[in-house]
Amino acid sequence: MVGALRQNTPILSVASFRMWLESRPDEEHWELIEGVPTMMTPPNRRHQRLASNLESLLNAALKRHNPAFAAYHDIGVNVVSTVPYDPEPDVAVIREDENPDPRYADRFYLVAEVLSESDKGVIESKRDIYRAHSSCNWILLVRQDRSQIIMDRRTADGWHSQVLHAADELAVPEFGLTCSVRDIYRDTPLG
Repeated sequence: MVGALRQNTPILSVASFRMWLESRPDEEHWELIEGVPTMMTPPNRRHQRLASNLESLLNAALKRHNPAFAAYHDIGVNVVSTVPYDPEPDVAVIREDENPDPRYADRFYLVAEVLSESDKGVIESKRDIYRAHSSCNWILLVRQDRSQIIMDRRTADGWHSQVLHAADELAVPEFGLTCSVRDIYRDTPLG
């Protein structure tokens, strides 16, 4: 049934979507997925805590390691895609001086998605789009149902994935971050 609904839904460009989005209240959260405006439900508290923990750990590391970078939650990122797509990763690392727009970043170096049930159908396409972005070198997929992070890292040989569990260490040396996976899950039932 969802496929039938999508077939009849007009496909918007990113530019059209962003113009339409300006008419919506700030408290509404929308993403353009495959050309279709999709209202995102408010994230649950576990989702918010995981994103907040990761953002805080990254910002603390970046202050020490390279303060030109900063981590943000729910920032829009400009991507190139064959289908209209306007994502807002849960956390993204950007360089302030490269991104003058207060809502969207052209260049981002790390993106993280806290996975929800609703992500099952789109996370692989999101992952492919993030991988295609020339400045993105890290993708973190943080599970909510168990202490597990899928870490994708771009190297000279291409993308390499690693699955991290609660007892493992998350290391992102470019940003000075080294922490336990448990640190991401702090103050949640999985911590």
